[in-house]
Amino acid sequence: MMKLNNKTINTILFLISLFFIVFIASYYVGREHNIYYWDSNGYWRFWQQFGANLLADPAGAISRLVSSIKNDDYNLLPVAITSVFYIAGGETRLVYVLSLSIMYLLPVALLFSLLLNKLSEENSAYWKVITLVLPATLVAFWAPTLRGYPDICGLIFVIYAVVYSSKTDLSGKLDIRKAIVLGAILWAPFLLRRWYAYTIVSLYISLPILNYYLYKVNGHSFNRIFKIAVFFFISGVSSAILSVLLQWNLLKRVVTTDYSFIYSAYKSSVEASFYNVLHDIGLYLLPLFLLSICLSIFGRKRKQDYLVIFSAFNLAFSFFIFTRTQSPGLHHCLPFALWVLIVSAFGLQFILLKLSKNAYKLTFVALISATCLIINQQSLFNKGENWATNYLPTKYLPMRVDNYNNYLLLSSDIQSMLHGNDKLTVLSSSSVLNDNMLNTLSNLRLSKFIAGMSQVDLRDELNVPSLMSKYFIVADPIQTHLIASGQQVITIPAEELLRNEGIGKAFRKVGEGYPLDQGVTAYIYERTRPFTHDEMMSFISKYYVSYPQWKGVYDTGLFIPFVTGSISLGDVWGKLSIEDDGTIYAHPGETRPTTISWTLNGVKALAISSVTNTCEGADGVDVTITDQSGHEISTHVENNHSATIDIVKFNNTPISMSIGKHGNPSCDSIKIVGQK
Repeated sequence: MMKLNNKTINTILFLISLFFIVFIASYYVGREHNIYYWDSNGYWRFWQQFGANLLADPAGAISRLVSSIKNDDYNLLPVAITSVFYIAGGETRLVYVLSLSIMYLLPVALLFSLLLNKLSEENSAYWKVITLVLPATLVAFWAPTLRGYPDICGLIFVIYAVVYSSKTDLSGKLDIRKAIVLGAILWAPFLLRRWYAYTIVSLYISLPILNYYLYKVNGHSFNRIFKIAVFFFISGVSSAILSVLLQWNLLKRVVTTDYSFIYSAYKSSVEASFYNVLHDIGLYLLPLFLLSICLSIFGRKRKQDYLVIFSAFNLAFSFFIFTRTQSPGLHHCLPFALWVLIVSAFGLQFILLKLSKNAYKLTFVALISATCLIINQQSLFNKGENWATNYLPTKYLPMRVDNYNNYLLLSSDIQSMLHGNDKLTVLSSSSVLNDNMLNTLSNLRLSKFIAGMSQVDLRDELNVPSLMSKYFIVADPIQTHLIASGQQVITIPAEELLRNEGIGKAFRKVGEGYPLDQGVTAYIYERTRPFTHDEMMSFISKYYVSYPQWKGVYDTGLFIPFVTGSISLGDVWGKLSIEDDGTIYAHPGETRPTTISWTLNGVKALAISSVTNTCEGADGVDVTITDQSGHEISTHVENNHSATIDIVKFNNTPISMSIGKHGNPSCDSIKIVGQK
């Protein structure tokens, strides 16, 4: 190996890395069940949709991508970049995971090796092998990638920013072009995944200092400090301008949103966050990490020592500011793992340089490579536990469940029950069962039926429309993925259905339960009647204990009347639904009206307006309100106009509201808002 030139060695290492990455991704996906959900599922679906749109309508797909970048918290760009794999290989899970592994994880491994070789006094083939084996096998890089998270894409630009800014002394003649380019590189992780903002802030603090010390020769120089500060100021302005130009709507939302509040259910103590990050990366690296820190602080200062101190700072500072908002998840550990691995690698280099003979070095490299492969295998594929488990990275095994056939049966049975406009609500949100998993099991055939139940109280609040579903699936014991007190939108209705109390009295259990994974049983419930007013008021009042600010939001207006009302949709075009803000949208049928029988409390008037349209010949709708005594109020809502019905005299009285076409049903959609 030592007789080969660098180009040959690099080519061999690249091919071996590529083969290894393809093998791990293929073997992992091949062992999984089709139970993907949430983040492990979401970007796969985005990738499928974007790839299909790109083939069918390239201009439309690009337009949608631009809109996504401008507006979405997590945009389509990460999967748009890998869509070439969709075009070449199809929409399967394996092709998707391969696209992430080859397009993102492999470049991260190569750039990691490039960085460590660039800022190191050691450049032997043995060192090159170590610097490539470490990132290519690191479980903290593999786990989110194999689960379908595209977040590792941001590390490409994080590492490249360090490489790019370290090439030359930035305290010389100001190179504005280079400053702008670096600004674009540092903005790129935020463009790809919003949460990289914490890492970017940390880099803007630490990169100028790193460059200063990398090229510091004779003492300190305030002139050099000033020039480097100007360079990075221009880079920062460039990053800001790019964000404003391309992500303005997102920036406004970031500035005006208290993420610490809405993500409070995701937040644990700093100690718990530290523990989780440490174990996601693996305690086995800790001795090497500490050795490298000590050598860099107390030894003579070389470029690699500055890189070690730089990495340790970014690890500590970015962790500190990140945990002010939420606890790091699996994918959030990526930059933390990067900094830990950089530091730890130089601990290995110290040992390597102590070996005098090539035979010893070769043996050492072989031992390190074998150890990395074993750790990778143990954490990603081995379900067993042993004495070393606590020192290895947290296990992220292929996604499988016990009683998989019962999952398939549950999916098949509920599909056979749902017809037409029926809706399904799944009151479960754990890795054992959730609505997204159930939809995946159905190969997305349940998409049009699933009502998106809220999952996290402060983030989602109460989704009243989902309570109107005809069918519910409830897991026993009740399943949440966060602390139960932060997911009462799941636990409260689930308890009432399982106990046949409150709103649960409006349901009947269908068939027997379905034994699932981890001793959990799923039950199907069918709603047999509308909820009563007392049932709903009792149900909603349970939330006021924890969230008094919700009082007056859900117990007034049209929410309660709508949920407790009896609805009959008109034929063909009939529609009646309520949105999260309490607005009702309705459409009459072809030959019969859409009607709702309900009791309005505290509503003085109904503001009814035609949904804006340009249909020629549209003649509006007729709305009639009748009580049990035969008293009636009627109004005609003309196309693109509005009308208000005074209903004070109908308050606290059962009434029926009919929405019918006037002459034809063209563009007869209306919205109804209650006025207090």
